[in-house]
Amino acid sequence: MVTTDPNHVYIESLSAMRKSLESSYELKAAVQDETLLLEGIGERKRDYVKFTGYLRNEGRRRFRDITDLINQAVRDMQCCDSAKASSIYLETLKAVLLQTRWARILETYSDY
Repeated sequence: MVTTDPNHVYIESLSAMRKSLESSYELKAAVQDETLLLEGIGERKRDYVKFTGYLRNEGRRRFRDITDLINQAVRDMQCCDSAKASSIYLETLKAVLLQTRWARILETYSDY
């Protein structure tokens, strides 16, 4: 696809990142839900079934924060020059990395 927008690469990269994060989130949440269900119907925890975990509750909110951050960066990039777009891209990558690390830490300690 040929485009005259100089920020096209940044926008496509962030869009691909958002789609990848969405797919990863949905897969992890589905695996967690099935694991919780199997644990609930197993021999050890027959009296208690937990249908949903951190990812479907708090994890969804944190995931939305990350996607909102990416969406805002894409909107900002559409109406600026390439120098400003590269700055926005770099800051967005840093922010997504920070949010992802916090989410991973919270996921790790959500069972405690």
